[in-house]
Amino acid sequence: MTDFVHVTGVAGRVRLRLAPNTAAVLHHTLTDVAARLAGSDRRTGIPDRRLFPDAYDSREPSAAFRDRHGAAMRAEVAATFARVLTAWAGRTELDLDLAGVRDLRLALAHAQTVTLRQTRWKTSGTGLFATRWGAERTAVWLQDLESHLATAALARGDVPVFLEL
Repeated sequence: MTDFVHVTGVAGRVRLRLAPNTAAVLHHTLTDVAARLAGSDRRTGIPDRRLFPDAYDSREPSAAFRDRHGAAMRAEVAATFARVLTAWAGRTELDLDLAGVRDLRLALAHAQTVTLRQTRWKTSGTGLFATRWGAERTAVWLQDLESHLATAALARGDVPVFLEL
């Protein structure tokens, strides 16, 4: 069986067509991250410092910023995962408007958090392959899918954009 995602964008709409296995793995990944967002367990939860980049160059002001805004930012990310998972139950086709594309892109970006050793904004292209449990393929795949969604969302008029992953 071949795993694939076909991403097509036409006039403000994006359609994903996924192989059954790809759909199942992606849905499981997003469901797992959504559960970890809700968890407070140090071992399974995702701390705010892993989810959100530093707002300032020094640690103290950045930590204070996360203390003030972390709960609201986490709530928005959790709500985004909930919207994505409510709209898509793991089927092999997904049709999105631009708001749905935004939500799925945000979910894909945050899903990388569970696969990378370092936070995603501190991981260089060469450092990406220093992840745990061979998860670099997952991180790269999530990044590529997010990039394809962004490209497809830019399609205008009658000129479709077709991408394959």
